[in-house]
Order: sequence, then structure tokens, then C-alpha cells
Amino acid sequence: MFAEQLEYDEETVVKLERLNLFLGLFYTPMWMSSTLAADAPANDLQFMKDMMKFKRTDPEIAQAVLQKLENHKWYLTQEVVPFALFGSRLSDKEKQDIAAKLHATKKPDSFRRGKPMFPQVTAKTTLADLVGPESHLLLDTLGIEYDWLLQPVATWPRSDDYSRPRNMSAM
Repeated sequence: MFAEQLEYDEETVVKLERLNLFLGLFYTPMWMSSTLAADAPANDLQFMKDMMKFKRTDPEIAQAVLQKLENHKWYLTQEVVPFALFGSRLSDKEKQDIAAKLHATKKPDSFRRGKPMFPQVTAKTTLADLVGPESHLLLDTLGIEYDWLLQPVATWPRSDDYSRPRNMSAM
């Protein structure tokens, strides 16, 4: 807006426009929706998918963001993805898909130690795709029974095992 008064050259103006487009369309909305930890898996996955699409508009910025996100996939690991069940961003179908995958995945005899393994993410990846044996760690650590996972999502709030961590995630 003040490029002329500040005597910016054309190249600087173009870079500022690109940056503002990224900030306005992606970064600011993502930042503003990051108030609940339980929504982080859905937010992070959506942000990565948005950047994959944004490659068509600005490959340089999108690729730089995707490279940075490679080191920040903590919320997309098997261990943390089930936390999304307690968030507000997912549809009932998405929650049911995660619950079904978790219920169908065998719990390991012991959990892996050390740094979690970051998943590969594509434009078609869903949170349910990221569920694996280590996904049982969250519920086990919180001492949560699994019965409510087999019920329709609308009934989950009636279960103490669902309500307790959901209330904790809102703090």
C-alpha cells in the first residue's frame, strides 16, 4: 500500500504481495484456530494439505513451508493423533473413522521409547490413516477405557472416559 512512498522496487513489492497472500489465506487463520491442543492434529494436517495445493499458486513459498513443517509433525504422530477425538474440528464421520481404526489396531505389548516417528503425508492422508499401534499410548497413559469408541459419536459425551480428557484439553 505504501510501496511508492517507501520507494520499494518492483521485486520487493511482488515479494510482499506473495507474503501477504500466504499470511492472509493460510498462516493467520491457522494461528487463530490453534487455541485447543486437541484440534492441533486436524489443524496441522489441513495446513500441510493447503500448502500442497498452494504449490500451484506459489511453489517457492509452499515448498519452504512444507520443508519447515517436516520438523513439526508432532501432532501427526501415531501417539498424538487420537487426541483429535477430543477436539471440535472433526466431523462425526472423521472421529468415527479414527475410533474404528484405533479399535481395529492391535495394542502393542510395550510402547516404543524415544522420539516418535513422523509420518509421510500426502494430499489424500486422513487422520485415521495416521493411527497405528502406538496410538493406544495416549488412552492408556490417561487411563481411559475404550468402550465409548464403539458407540456413535453423539453418545460419547455421556462417557466419563471421553468427557474427562475432553475437559482437560479445553483448559
